[in-house]
Amino acid sequence: MAERGTLNAQLNPSYAETDGDIVVTRILVAEDSFALANLLTFVLKNSNFEPEVFSTGDKALEAAQERPFDVVLLDQQMPRMTGLEVAEGIRASGPNQSTPICLCTAKTHELNLDEVRDRLGVSAIFHKPFSPKDLVVDLNKVLDETSVVKE
Repeated sequence: MAERGTLNAQLNPSYAETDGDIVVTRILVAEDSFALANLLTFVLKNSNFEPEVFSTGDKALEAAQERPFDVVLLDQQMPRMTGLEVAEGIRASGPNQSTPICLCTAKTHELNLDEVRDRLGVSAIFHKPFSPKDLVVDLNKVLDETSVVKE
């Protein structure tokens, strides 16, 4: 398998070649900020991700219980359910129990990072504000790390 980001890594870091095919990564995004959700959708689509975006935690959890994703990106503070509550629900049952989960928050100081990683298996925590380009690079690192574990 070719490494992710082998072609035009700066602009499309999630691009990978496998027998000449483009790999599209399915990502569940839970973000209640309309502006940030639109920005993430644009950036992710242009980086060969296929985002499904939800503005509430309960809707994101419902989708995660119904169909598989390659990676999950959760905002911590959302209406109805927090990102951690969604992560807990994903880990409890459904097709994404072992899918990498990344958490976004402006308040990392309010989280017990060891507990979040150990108990819920959160692969990465991104501090807001973040650069969209850096986010894509970091998501690909998470995907690369988890693909090594699965192989």
